[in-house]
Amino acid sequence: MGIVDTAYLELTADVLIVGSGGAALRAALAADTSGAEVLIAVKGEFAKSGATYYSVAEVGAFNVPDGVANTKDSPEQFLQDILTAGRGMSDPRLSRILSEEAIDAMHFLEDCGVEFEKQEDRYMAWQACFSTKPRSHVIQNHFKPISKALGQEVERRNIKVLEHFTVTNLIVRNGQCFGVYALDNSGRCAVIRAKATILATGGASQLFSRNLYPPDITGDGYAMAYRAGAHLVNMEFMQAGIGLIYPFINLFGNYLWEAMPNLTNKQGELLVQKYIDADLTVEMVMKKKALHFPFSSQDISRFIEISVQKEINNGNGTEHGGVYLDFSNTDFETLLADKQTSFSKMWPLTYDWFQKRNVNLYKDKVEIACFGHAINGGVRIGENAESNIQGLFTAGEVAGGPHGADRLGGNMSVTCQVFGKRAGEAAARFSQRIPKNQMIEDLFQEERGYLQQFSGDGEHSLAELKQRLQKDATAGLLIIRNEQGLQKFLHEADEIENLLLNDSGINTLGDVIAAMELVNLIDVGRMMATAALVRTESRGSHYREDCPQMDQGQSKNIVIDRTNKDGYFMAKLEDWRNSRNSQ
Repeated sequence: MGIVDTAYLELTADVLIVGSGGAALRAALAADTSGAEVLIAVKGEFAKSGATYYSVAEVGAFNVPDGVANTKDSPEQFLQDILTAGRGMSDPRLSRILSEEAIDAMHFLEDCGVEFEKQEDRYMAWQACFSTKPRSHVIQNHFKPISKALGQEVERRNIKVLEHFTVTNLIVRNGQCFGVYALDNSGRCAVIRAKATILATGGASQLFSRNLYPPDITGDGYAMAYRAGAHLVNMEFMQAGIGLIYPFINLFGNYLWEAMPNLTNKQGELLVQKYIDADLTVEMVMKKKALHFPFSSQDISRFIEISVQKEINNGNGTEHGGVYLDFSNTDFETLLADKQTSFSKMWPLTYDWFQKRNVNLYKDKVEIACFGHAINGGVRIGENAESNIQGLFTAGEVAGGPHGADRLGGNMSVTCQVFGKRAGEAAARFSQRIPKNQMIEDLFQEERGYLQQFSGDGEHSLAELKQRLQKDATAGLLIIRNEQGLQKFLHEADEIENLLLNDSGINTLGDVIAAMELVNLIDVGRMMATAALVRTESRGSHYREDCPQMDQGQSKNIVIDRTNKDGYFMAKLEDWRNSRNSQ
């Protein structure tokens, strides 16, 4: 081929883990404790790439129903909150596991050195998105401390790590996974034979122009699993919400809406008033928005994101492509007097975070916009993080099932730990049943064909094509969806892929990897758009402007299944309870 060397290197492991974020690191430690020979492959730097390490807020939330802030909280109440937010779309078995094992997950992190904030020797906990009780325990500097602590433990145990290894595809024969294909940083191809493989590759927020994730989060796990025949579920449900775009990028905490900030366009006009129903007030909308960060079609808070996105789409955005926000009319004295509110608890941390970045929130304007964040769906898993492909497990954001139409704030971090542990233990058990050096027919033949797509000296740059995809996804998939916009996105995705494979410049190893990532994003966008077309209603984070009401007749999951495809994808409504994985 020239760019890559297809005379491949072979490596082996009992359990291979792809990724090095919170879920991957927890899986590695669990598999190692279970006696497996573990190998970690990560396309970036170990424990310093991926979403866990990428701080986009002043603090991280980790849900634990231990009752420290409200004695009426319990794992059962936690479960009910998850199911209520999921609106019938989360798997009750997985949600129960999450609620019952969250406390142990926190204690494991503490044993590894992660510090949870305390006040007067009691854990600090606040009430996060969609929760009825204050159970979100606080970690300073978002989730970097988790990456650091678990990464150090992996290093202490001398678990093998391959840095700058880009995993390209799964090796699957007759419904069983035997490892992966990869490229190292010199362009040499590799085959990693593994008795069990765990995908912990994160989400796909790079699909959108504005997102709260690092550049390496490009949907690799979803796309590879789909190509290999894994089932994906709930791909239409994605967290999106308000974030700062200037003077720096940062998540905008939902508790800040309690302060009733001003939102204005570039002309200085107040904008929420333009879009709310006649019987509503801006104060009513913002009070509801204070209950959760993510956009949800299920309550009137939706008018915040709708008004921001429409104002930008209508050409009334600011210099940096957003709208202005300020607290110039906020009564801080009254707000801070009540010491029990989330605002009073979190404001000192938030103000200090912004002050260190030369922003005085008492008087300065900032610019905000709608961001893509975390996907609530993914590879459909069972109770031990197993997929429908034997020997393939997934954990973290790439896994689907624990979350539904909406997801509690603070749940993704704990999900990574709970199901990372389960994935590692189950993969280790599975590997014990698999003999070494199984025969794999035509081992590298399919990968050669895949790699041959990525070469050419066409006129379109990969950066240009990615920006075009992100622009189209932001217009058709982020916040406001309708049949016309979704169909347009699918058409645009086909055109972009055609240009990528037939008329783009791919001249270096970096270009090859970027092209693979772009193909993965295109595939994820297609999954999301196809599922969104099938779901002709609005439910939680999925908002169809042309079908604005929730339809109880569609209280079933949408499953993406390549083995039964109609055209490019097969997406169908399924009753989750009658379609369980088994392994």
